[in-house]
Amino acid sequence: MNAGYKGYSIVTASERDDSTGLWNGRYRILDDKGVVVYESFVEPLHDEDKADEAANVEARAWVDRQ
Repeated sequence: MNAGYKGYSIVTASERDDSTGLWNGRYRILDDKGVVVYESFVEPLHDEDKADEAANVEARAWVDRQ
């Protein structure tokens, strides 16, 4: 998912870990020039949609702390 938030672009995705079967929610935050300023994962979850949602929440929280 791509979303704009407070002047940043947030890109989230879920990736399944084949060894555990859990979903890793990844997020990247880009500045207004398209440069990645932060990237991270959330704790693995059993549900793909919840992992993506958690990544979005964490990314927005990161932006809010800036």
